[in-house]
Amino acid sequence: MKTCTLLTGLLTLAVAGCGGEAETTTKTETETVAEPRDALAAGWSLRPDDPAEQSAAMRFVQHADGVEAGPGPNACLWHPDLRATGDYRLSVDVTHLDSGLHPHGAGLTFGGQDVHGEGQRYTYFLVRGDRNFLIKTRGGDDTEDVVNWTEHAAVAPEDDDGVTRNRLSVEVRGDEVRFLVNGTEVHRGKREELPTDGQIGLRLVHDLHVKFGRPVVESL
Repeated sequence: MKTCTLLTGLLTLAVAGCGGEAETTTKTETETVAEPRDALAAGWSLRPDDPAEQSAAMRFVQHADGVEAGPGPNACLWHPDLRATGDYRLSVDVTHLDSGLHPHGAGLTFGGQDVHGEGQRYTYFLVRGDRNFLIKTRGGDDTEDVVNWTEHAAVAPEDDDGVTRNRLSVEVRGDEVRFLVNGTEVHRGKREELPTDGQIGLRLVHDLHVKFGRPVVESL
């Protein structure tokens, strides 16, 4: 199994070689820094669903162990060095810090193509604090449900302060794509029906304050 996550700045990526030896693959700017920094300056970009929505007031910072974003509009967060193709497993820890007035979704994106253009295309997988998950695809301005919001016991609920943490994983192997929450499969789909090769990123729904852990990709 080979871990092939790549991300500059504070997010260092572990690579496990075929012989089981782990090594670290980084770019030139990979020292761990204790203080948070502006995520945009660290190479991240933010694309709101509605270009007219203002995101200037949105908190968007990179920590040593991930990125923190929100509250703001519905948006995807992309980094040019985060990509996955072929057969792989993608995992991200998603911590809802404040869901606002009601549960909102946050999670991961994968299969990203033309992510800043009119032909944007990707798959996204979200959870929210009422134990629901969602899987959708986007093509241009249009989205299509793969699984609409569905309750599942694998999704950890919010506590009294509106805080919850879940690990989301996607396994792309052969003809199938598996979606897992905290290690439990919640859906299995056909690879041919979903964008899977391309950029990977993060997504959050409006008014949500969330912290994302470091995305990890392993070759299968």
